[in-house]
Amino acid sequence: MVRCPQCEVPMNPVTARANPGSLIELDQCAQCGGIWCDKWELFPIQPDEAARLEQADQELLCAPLPLAKKTLYCSRCTARLSTVKDPSLGADIQLQRCLKCDAIWLNRGQFTQYKKHQKRVRSEKMGAGPAAGELPKMDSKSWVVTGTQGMFAYPAGMEEISPTFPATISGAAKLVLQTLVRMVSGT
Repeated sequence: MVRCPQCEVPMNPVTARANPGSLIELDQCAQCGGIWCDKWELFPIQPDEAARLEQADQELLCAPLPLAKKTLYCSRCTARLSTVKDPSLGADIQLQRCLKCDAIWLNRGQFTQYKKHQKRVRSEKMGAGPAAGELPKMDSKSWVVTGTQGMFAYPAGMEEISPTFPATISGAAKLVLQTLVRMVSGT
């Protein structure tokens, strides 16, 4: 079980909707409200999920926080966490990152701040329009699984095609066969 780098208590697993339509499991501290993101987990989470995960808790907001700056350590590999210094993020967003395993720690409120920033940047890049901030429809056959947490990368948007059952079975059989060949050959 993952322990909070701030409070050193076990964190609770929470799920967040991510693009394209998948769920990502994060860890959240019930005591301080901070959120732990393993490598590749922070960016694809939908911006609207921040409001659900970081709901305002009046008791927690009124509780005094210690002002001492404590050195934080990675919950996965115990390496020291470093503050991300990125001028594009602004001073109000302070992420703590593990340089060894690329995990990220966000203190209470930082997840919401980061997702607001991400949504604003996406809107600026995509232009103002009805589809600003939305991902185009993708052909699931073009997805490439990356990393160990089931993240998806896709090369280009395509019209949504309703897959037929035989095509799905055929594709799954090819994938299983390719995996078995790779396991046997050692590549």
